[in-house]
Amino acid sequence: MPYTKYTTEDIHRQRRRRAQKRTAKGRAWRVGRILIVLGVLLAVVFVALAGGVIYAFARNIPELDELQRRQNPVNTTIYDRDGKLIAVLHGAENRVPLASSKIPQIMKDATVAVEDQRFYEHHGVDFTGVVRAAVENFRAGGIVQGGSTITAQLIKNAYLDTEQTYTRKLREAVLSWQLEDKWSKDRILTEYLNTVYYGAGAYGVEAAARTYFHKSAKDLTLKEAALLAALPRFPSQYSPVADPKLARERRDIVLDTMASQGYITEARAEKTKKKKLGVFKKPLDQNDTSATYFVDYVTRQLIKRYGTAVTFGGGLKVHTSIDLDWQAAAIKTIQGTVGDLDYGFKPAGALVAVEPKTGYIRAMVGGEDFEKQKFNLAWQARRQAGSAMKTFVLSTAVTQGMNPRSTYYISKSPTIIPLPGAQEPWVVNTYSGGSAGRITVERATWISDNTVYAQLIMDSGPSNVVRLADAMGINSKLQPYPSLTLGAQAVNPLEMTSAYATLASGGVARRPQAIVKVVLPSGKVDWKPKTKGKRAMSEGEAYVITQVLKGVASGGTGSVTGAYFPYPRAGKTGTTDDYVDAWYCGYTPEVSVSVWMGYPGDYLHPMPGVAGGTYCAPMWGKFMKAIAGDLKKGDFPAPDKPMVFKPWKGKYSTMSPSPSASDTTSPTPKATKTIKPEPTPTETKTIKPEPTPTKTTTPTPTPTPSDEARTVTVLAAAGEAEPPPYEGLLGWLRDLLSGIF
Repeated sequence: MPYTKYTTEDIHRQRRRRAQKRTAKGRAWRVGRILIVLGVLLAVVFVALAGGVIYAFARNIPELDELQRRQNPVNTTIYDRDGKLIAVLHGAENRVPLASSKIPQIMKDATVAVEDQRFYEHHGVDFTGVVRAAVENFRAGGIVQGGSTITAQLIKNAYLDTEQTYTRKLREAVLSWQLEDKWSKDRILTEYLNTVYYGAGAYGVEAAARTYFHKSAKDLTLKEAALLAALPRFPSQYSPVADPKLARERRDIVLDTMASQGYITEARAEKTKKKKLGVFKKPLDQNDTSATYFVDYVTRQLIKRYGTAVTFGGGLKVHTSIDLDWQAAAIKTIQGTVGDLDYGFKPAGALVAVEPKTGYIRAMVGGEDFEKQKFNLAWQARRQAGSAMKTFVLSTAVTQGMNPRSTYYISKSPTIIPLPGAQEPWVVNTYSGGSAGRITVERATWISDNTVYAQLIMDSGPSNVVRLADAMGINSKLQPYPSLTLGAQAVNPLEMTSAYATLASGGVARRPQAIVKVVLPSGKVDWKPKTKGKRAMSEGEAYVITQVLKGVASGGTGSVTGAYFPYPRAGKTGTTDDYVDAWYCGYTPEVSVSVWMGYPGDYLHPMPGVAGGTYCAPMWGKFMKAIAGDLKKGDFPAPDKPMVFKPWKGKYSTMSPSPSASDTTSPTPKATKTIKPEPTPTETKTIKPEPTPTKTTTPTPTPTPSDEARTVTVLAAAGEAEPPPYEGLLGWLRDLLSGIF
């Protein structure tokens, strides 16, 4: 390499250059150090300011304990008398909370994998996720990514609104941190799984499992858990029913995510991805269809006490009185009778069974198909009861001291009764048009004689009958008209059953009860309806009335019941004009049952040949035969204090029937209208009686024909009722002599 000779000037020049470089480098270093210091100072100031703002804001955030947790609706469940679930009530939100032990681990793992993979590592706030979300939001110029943890989502669902603002996110983060201080990770995850929305109205994993897979969450498989875990992000968008292809893609992403995080193996993920979704198009119906009318009745009672919001979302556990075996027997009995009948229309039937000693409703059939007809014929319908109302006239007279076995009236068709203040008398006929002569009230009850009972209500007082009927359980607004004895006013099967149960219980009236108790979500019993009852008549009076009605059931118009249930029983048949409505109300010491049959709609349609004794009494007997195994079948107990009768001073019990106005023609019976059923039980239409007409035309009788009056011959069953004391003229003479001597 050739030698280069430097001059003195060159050396000085190089030295100056090196000095300049050292000076520039030092200056840059000094500037850099200044900038670093300034940056640090600015950062400190920024952090201090931000921290101050956050601290000042956080100071104003209420503590978690101070906040009012949002009350998410929880399904109300209804159970039968044995604790079996018969119905689930919910509004827009279908939610069934579960304990952690009832949620499978695979469901928890799938949720954590897809929603918050660092759930078990952070303390309610995932700073890594927050930074990532902040960067993405800054780039987008708005909030496009939340970075929320499962804890934060629970806070949002339980305490905060859903507004997407930085203020709410900050509140969410602070409260999430507080919640992590108070709750375990498992409790937080369980609460989240019980509140998150999965689409199709299902809130919480249990409701989702029932909705999509018709099973409980505890039975979920991997493929099902993965699908449910995918839904909360966009529940409507990923709906497995509306878009199964997209839902399957999202499910498979969850499976891959679970495999990548070590919850399952890749092989298991691939195997599961090949499986179909297996979802149902419609949610699982947990309601017992046999008790639909009863559940509707219970629901209305709950709404009346708790309101709609609590009834459908308060998480109530309602224990009821319904016996599903009795209910099934009642449905079978009604369907087996009316199913094949056709009068140009299909008749309907209703049956109610009440336990006399408690008032508990054990069976209620209000129709054949609730989906087609939601009108409950068992308690919403208002129908004329025909001769079944005579029981209340008999009861009134007995409570006034009358002895039905020794009190006589004259049975003659027509019987014309003058009415005070009326321009025309009341004309009453027996159904057959015949006359039974001088008979006891007991026998008149057995054959359901209209003319005798028309006289008896005049002697007892219509107002007194209304008061006693109300005390016994008839809630419908009855009017104190004499025609009440013929059943010309409307009642429903439930109240008739309850009123007859008063006799079965020895004179104690109890309100019909469908609800045994209501339990709050906390486990506290909030409502337990009382069953004590109130005495409507003495035990001795109830016993006397029952002995008369035992004769109806054994040897009178209801004797057909003995072919199915040959045990002690009492009851009364009823048939209205033109065979529009038919009834049988009967009871034993353990159960009171009423059966009604008629047209289910608003119009009156005759049913030729359908009467209380021909159709309803047999239905009563068939039902009783079906439940006989649950009954003791004992006789009605005699009272400790027998009834003491009083001299009966009835005006009509000692006089012959009044002759007709002219003695030239016989009055023609006038039809008695039948009340149309009302859609609600709050109104009761009643027919004004014939005794107060304003016109001065020829008197027209107003009988309510009954199948009970078809014959005057009564065959009494041995040991249950006294045989008819006479037949024909000889019997009449014998009775006349016994009355004289």
